[in-house]
Amino acid sequence: MIVYRIAALCAASFLAPIAQAQALPAPPANGELGFVFTHFAPAIYQGERDCPDGLAATLRDNYLQTQSPAERMRLLDKANEPELTKRWTGYAFGPNGTNICTHPALFDRPPQRIVQGKIAQGLDLDDGAATDSCSHEPFTSPAGQTGIDNQMWRAMGCVRTWRGVDGTGGDILRGLTQFLISGEHTQVLLLTGVDSLQDDPDVTVIYANSEDRAVVDSKQNFMPDASYTVVANAQHRNVLKGRIVGGVLMTDPTHIRLRQTWGQGSERDIRGKRTEYDMTRARLRLTFQPDGSLKGLVGGYQPIWDIMASASIGGEGAATTAGYDCAAMYAALKKLADGDRDPATGQCRRISSAMEAVAIPAFINDTPPATKVAQQ
Repeated sequence: MIVYRIAALCAASFLAPIAQAQALPAPPANGELGFVFTHFAPAIYQGERDCPDGLAATLRDNYLQTQSPAERMRLLDKANEPELTKRWTGYAFGPNGTNICTHPALFDRPPQRIVQGKIAQGLDLDDGAATDSCSHEPFTSPAGQTGIDNQMWRAMGCVRTWRGVDGTGGDILRGLTQFLISGEHTQVLLLTGVDSLQDDPDVTVIYANSEDRAVVDSKQNFMPDASYTVVANAQHRNVLKGRIVGGVLMTDPTHIRLRQTWGQGSERDIRGKRTEYDMTRARLRLTFQPDGSLKGLVGGYQPIWDIMASASIGGEGAATTAGYDCAAMYAALKKLADGDRDPATGQCRRISSAMEAVAIPAFINDTPPATKVAQQ
């Protein structure tokens, strides 16, 4: 077993702007740095013109729109609230007990309201000319970079539990952060061969899960320099080719798979329902910070089903309690999908996405998967 750790960073260097080369100290002598992720959630940008017609409608709102104006007014009368509740929650179900969140493709609903703005966080995933992509309008980043591919945000950025208010993201950010704190899908990062935190053309990046739960203080804040072990499952141990340019860690496009868990359950696996972050043409862009942490984005093309995994697992509760019109959500994601085009149908099956990420220094124990030896 090999133990990797980020070296102690020079405290005096923290006082200088990170943009200056002297702000970043020399890496440890062995060139090895370790991190644990404290934040990994959809990248949120709240543009003022994103949702001119309002947020994506709830299932209740969409049901009311199917009624005549007169009937709508009658149902909205306080005295008729029990009737309205029974009717709009019934709108979540189809034949044979199917529900709109577990089987959204079986319900014919128009797409939910989508982001109309031109600015979003993200990365240029197709380099402007991917042969298997579908036509789409790219965003411009808040910093002015063009060609940003983040159709996930276009589809989901007007959903209230994603968008949030007043500069903060919605419930999905808080929920995913809590899952990291509880250890349901701990993520770690290991850099080797680092010669400089400012510029280094060749860095190996191991991006993986860990079975270890987060080490946090009494206020649920991650503790730096805690120890984590890379998961033994080779599928969730991704080895990436990276480089550092101007204090920014970047990796080459590749397929990244990480475990994803939604809520602790009462089944045999106490850590809840297991799915995956499954990103093709994925890459990291993370900036070294004066406090030793990394902040930035992880981008890639995800299956459209994965974007609504939480709602799908939530089933009828996601519709009748959270109010999601999952069929409208699915229709928007399918319409805006821009990667992995099916040659037979022309329909894209994946959607460009950007996840905002923060990672702090940690000890990372990495035991590479054993190589199988043929039996004599």
